[in-house]
Amino acid sequence: MEISRTGHPKHIGIVACSAEGAALCYRTICAEGAKLLGPHAHPEVSLHTHSLADYVKCLDAGDLQGVGELMLSSAEKLANAGADFLICPDNTIH
Repeated sequence: MEISRTGHPKHIGIVACSAEGAALCYRTICAEGAKLLGPHAHPEVSLHTHSLADYVKCLDAGDLQGVGELMLSSAEKLANAGADFLICPDNTIH
């Protein structure tokens, strides 16, 4: 668990694609956070995803640039929300 200079866990941004991957990632962050930070404690977490249909449309067309643009759009939104770093828990798009 990364800790900021203030001694608080860093804000994690999740660049999501599928609901399953995003949900598992979020759940894991919360469970592991509690092990390290104490009962009910976990780092701040923000998540953004475009519709899976948008990703599938790009993937079916072989449009990897389109996939990248969707991911970057999510990344920018999460950075603007204050995320210190980003993770993408989805094998489909990376």
